[in-house]
Amino acid sequence: MDLPTDLCRRNWIKRFVFGTAASLSAPHWCATLLAEPTADPSAVLRLRAGDYPPLANPGGSVQFVFMSEVHPFTLNRVSATRFVTLDSVCTHQGCVVGLYSTVHGRMRCPCHGSRYDIEGRVFRDAGGVSTEPAQNDLKQFATSYDAATDVISLTIPGLALAIHSIGVQQQGATGPSRLKLDFPVTKGAKYEVRAHATLDGPFTVVPFATSVGGIASQSELAPTVSGNATVFVNASGPRGFYVVALKLLPY
Repeated sequence: MDLPTDLCRRNWIKRFVFGTAASLSAPHWCATLLAEPTADPSAVLRLRAGDYPPLANPGGSVQFVFMSEVHPFTLNRVSATRFVTLDSVCTHQGCVVGLYSTVHGRMRCPCHGSRYDIEGRVFRDAGGVSTEPAQNDLKQFATSYDAATDVISLTIPGLALAIHSIGVQQQGATGPSRLKLDFPVTKGAKYEVRAHATLDGPFTVVPFATSVGGIASQSELAPTVSGNATVFVNASGPRGFYVVALKLLPY
């Protein structure tokens, strides 16, 4: 069975509705990452390596950030079949470590010069003692790669994204039905609602309202405080599938 563009049918059947994250990591790159809720406050993201030009070859490196209050993470291609995902915060004094450089063979912290290899290990001498201001390695996040589908799966702690509840609201006695979506949001992040009538084909952005009787004219939600958000989308037919999309921001 072919996967419809960026969707995993098995997870859609299991979860029916869950969050996704849409990547805007560069002006002309666009990829979609599937975020599957887990029991802990983490998100399992899935992306296609081919959607990111720097990841085409070993040594490639990209950084992602979801919101200003969350540190970026770095995804490095170690070999043809292996990727690593790293917390990009330097273990010395918390600065953000730069991308991996194939020319210099390292990632470097711009603040005090600490160097790390492509897997986030701080440079050490023959005795295993750090030669850098930082004494510890960068934190790694669980990452796997399916070469057959070109899909990278990675787990980011503290980034759970799911729709808490779904309900149908009626606008008056004869008005159209609306779908009510309730989901957690974080200050500084940006969200969209996307929909499709079936599991096949691409999902498209749909307008929403923030009250049951409001005009569904908003295309993006940018909360100023963290908490729960509720939006209402007009039902376009007797069935449909909806997701809340969290945008990745360039870093």
